[in-house]
Amino acid sequence: MRKAKIRKSVTIVILLVILVIILTPLWWAVVLSFDRAATTALPPFSWLPYEATLFNYKAAAKLIDLARYYGNTIFITIVNTLISVFFSLMCGYAFAKGDFVGKKFWYIFMLAVMMVPFESRLVPLYLQYKSWGLLNTYWPLILGNFAYVYGVFFARQNIASIPDSLAESAYLDGAGEWRVFFSIILPLSKPVMATLSILQVIANWNSYLWPLVVIRDSAKQVISVGVAMFNAQQNSVYYGPRMAVAVLSAIPLTILFLLLQKHIVASIAVSGIKQ
Repeated sequence: MRKAKIRKSVTIVILLVILVIILTPLWWAVVLSFDRAATTALPPFSWLPYEATLFNYKAAAKLIDLARYYGNTIFITIVNTLISVFFSLMCGYAFAKGDFVGKKFWYIFMLAVMMVPFESRLVPLYLQYKSWGLLNTYWPLILGNFAYVYGVFFARQNIASIPDSLAESAYLDGAGEWRVFFSIILPLSKPVMATLSILQVIANWNSYLWPLVVIRDSAKQVISVGVAMFNAQQNSVYYGPRMAVAVLSAIPLTILFLLLQKHIVASIAVSGIKQ
């Protein structure tokens, strides 16, 4: 018993040390964003700003059009999240409960797509959208989300655990596939929807390479590319404004994750209904 307590205490101490190591650079970035001394030089490490001020945030607001980048990113994130989650659940339902020719083949084929790195498909996709005349538009960022392979796999695994008796009871009452999907599958898949939504929001908010390749107009860019362009254009000594931009770009994602993190835990035990 005593050894177990000692082992637990040692584990807690080790985890706390790791947590401090991880959070220290993040905290310093926040401190630098409020430090007037970080405008033209990088001050020594400190837990609190040497000259606390909002100057860096005011300077960042003049140097980068964050409002436009925010708007572009929020629009792309909302559209892609709705599309990818909805169609993932639809396809997951089909693979889990449907009966059609080639079901196993197409499921394995879909899983094989997950093994192909996006970078190896980037050039063919670019040439494809170029031939369609869709470059420098939001369509290349949206169309691919109709086939969110990981979402289909995740949804299929969870929907398969929902008892067939629920759908059979609905069929006896005269319900069709769409009624079963919207009235039974979706309500029981809320943890899955929340988890996929979080993953999609994170992926779209942090998306960098693909928007950089297909979007040429800076006014249409997402925030990750906009911040990178800001860092590339400004002199390297502007640490304060850079940290201010980084903090502002991370706030929405951090708040959203803190609000929805319980659904990630819930998704582990999703559809815990027994036959």
